Amino acid sequence: MLALRLPLRLAARAGPSNARLATPVVASSLSASRSYRTKADGSTTPRKKEAAGTTVPKNKAGLISKTAAKEAAAKKAYKLLSPEEQAAISEQAKEAKAKEQIKLLKAKALSPPKNRQLTNWAIYVRENAKDRAQGSPVTTVIKQLAEEFKYLSTREKEHLNHQVNEANAKSLREYEEWLHGHTPAEILAANNARLQLRNKLADTGNKYMPIKDDRLVKRARGSWIIFHSERFSSGDFRGIKAGDAAKDIAVEFNALSASERKKYEDLAAKDLERYAREYREIYGVEKPDWSKKTKSAPST
Repeated sequence: MLALRLPLRLAARAGPSNARLATPVVASSLSASRSYRTKADGSTTPRKKEAAGTTVPKNKAGLISKTAAKEAAAKKAYKLLSPEEQAAISEQAKEAKAKEQIKLLKAKALSPPKNRQLTNWAIYVRENAKDRAQGSPVTTVIKQLAEEFKYLSTREKEHLNHQVNEANAKSLREYEEWLHGHTPAEILAANNARLQLRNKLADTGNKYMPIKDDRLVKRARGSWIIFHSERFSSGDFRGIKAGDAAKDIAVEFNALSASERKKYEDLAAKDLERYAREYREIYGVEKPDWSKKTKSAPST
């Protein structure tokens, strides 16, 4: 009886272990069949890692924390400085900011080629002054050339005229090629930058004159400007200084009745519509709000 129980116990103990060994085989066969069906159907599901999308750089948070730490340390060190030292640092920061602004404005201002229109005298001096400038004062050389220039022959004058025409035509051609290589909007931005540079660098002698471009939109005229142009071109102020004429015209404008002034206000409104339309067509944007303001007559 005892001999029969021992094999049964051993078999019972061995049963669960055999079942555990058989389980992976069933699972692998099921997964294999599932994967086979998936590949056969052509439908696959992306992995969770791929579905997560783009990954955030691990060092981004570190860079932000380092930058914040540097800024905090700089502020802390700044507070420890004396008022004089803080003022000096603030002044240096302002100067650096101003220099950077000037640099940006110069880049926007562009650098057009010089459209120099020469004269016969300029060509004559350029051709003959070099050989005589050595060892002689400039004023003496110029006086000699001026005396010779008076008595040039017809053939020599004709030759100079030909040189002047060629040089001026070349200079104008180069300028127009450069000009039309930029859009009217770019030229407008350049002129705005040049205006700011003239104001900021007025004491340095640098002159950033506006770039001449016939494609630019002419500003809208106010009622006073229209009236002034009409009266000044009438001929009534011939021989009178411009300043005195402007004062008299201002008196006339301020004396206009409401019905008389309406004529010029209507003309100004019409010109403003023209300006807005051309601004949109040529520059591709709406005109700025400040262009709605019209200039009034000066007070008398």
